[in-house]
Amino acid sequence: MPSSHNLRWSHGEATIVTTSAMLTDATFRLPNGPFKPFARAPWVGTVDDPSIVGHLRVLAGDFVGLPFGTGGRQAPNLPEWSALMTQSPKGTIHGPVAHEEWTIVSGDDRTVTLALDYEPHSAVRRVERTITAREGGPALDFSMRIFARHKATMSAGLHPNFRLPDNPGRLELKLDFQFGLTHPGQTAVGDSQEFSSLSSVPRNGERVDMSHIPLSPRTDKNVLLCGATGPLTGTYLDEGAGFELDWDRDLLPSLMIWHTDGGIGGEPWNNQFRAVGLEPLASAFDLHTDVSSGPNPINKRGIRTSIDIDPAQPLEVKHSIRAFVA
Repeated sequence: MPSSHNLRWSHGEATIVTTSAMLTDATFRLPNGPFKPFARAPWVGTVDDPSIVGHLRVLAGDFVGLPFGTGGRQAPNLPEWSALMTQSPKGTIHGPVAHEEWTIVSGDDRTVTLALDYEPHSAVRRVERTITAREGGPALDFSMRIFARHKATMSAGLHPNFRLPDNPGRLELKLDFQFGLTHPGQTAVGDSQEFSSLSSVPRNGERVDMSHIPLSPRTDKNVLLCGATGPLTGTYLDEGAGFELDWDRDLLPSLMIWHTDGGIGGEPWNNQFRAVGLEPLASAFDLHTDVSSGPNPINKRGIRTSIDIDPAQPLEVKHSIRAFVA
């Protein structure tokens, strides 16, 4: 059965559950009041169907993926991608870390460490995830340590999810990057896949402003910002508060925006989930890890789409989320 751990510190409180080591809730205390930037699916706490992947049962604020993709996608309008995307889906989306029950190794009011052992055939032996409240500030610091059985290359990513405001365009996103690409499976005939500004993203013969979301009309749209050169900031323009997402860009050089606004049907979604996933990646979108570890249109341009793991030294991937008054 899943269990949970609570963090309480001078500037907030948070809850982490053992399913997918998911951060399911967090409130930051700011001078102008409490601030809850993370998304939380309306079905959290009500779904126990084991056929539904773990992270979907508890889908909320922050989890990790290793490997990040599973395959099963298509790119009907982009032959250069379609030629790569022939692998059958394998495993659960975003890997065991996003599905299994983790074990709480240690914890107190300010920090918790969870661990997950991979199956014996995996190149990954063990993953440890530590979430720590930042003393004296409205922030959480995250660490994922990857222990290897043998050397390997695979996709990896982080999956923070933030809530979408009710009114279109009232969450402002800012991030500097080298180039952007629309998802191969969502690039329409005649659209350019590449863009240089988040305020002008190709979609169905038009351009949309993904620097101000949610989009209108409501839609789902995934893009990858390749070669990020600084942290991302998100500002809720009607609330006077925002967040900064910072991470190790040497290991995870890109960030995928998963803008989903009620467009996913079936269980447990039922067209209810509204969120923006802001996902630091070493991955070719959410495609099969073999696409990410082999030659692809992104790493051919010098942007890594995979990580290297080695039993001689655990690989540590860090990120942080800090709240601020806008």
